Amino acid sequence: MIDYAEKRDFLRMPIDCELSFMRVGSSARYEGNVINLSSQGILFTSSERFDEGAALELLLTPSNSETAPMEATGVVTRVTDYEPVFEIACAINDIK
Repeated sequence: MIDYAEKRDFLRMPIDCELSFMRVGSSARYEGNVINLSSQGILFTSSERFDEGAALELLLTPSNSETAPMEATGVVTRVTDYEPVFEIACAINDIK
């Protein structure tokens, strides 16, 4: 029998919504799709690759118009290459 205990302080919530983001200090915008979100991080897909440590400005746009968009800043902590897309994990530093 497998004995598994969740070790995360904050559970991830699966979310399917669009994401717009850019590197801090840049004006180039990129688009992606959110996979999941927690109070301390976000996982999303993008056709653009970013290196670990890259600082990003994030704008999540929920599909439900009753929910306000979320603006945040974060740092890329992991990138997984699933050609032709990349799965990007980002630690959230600040929610505006």
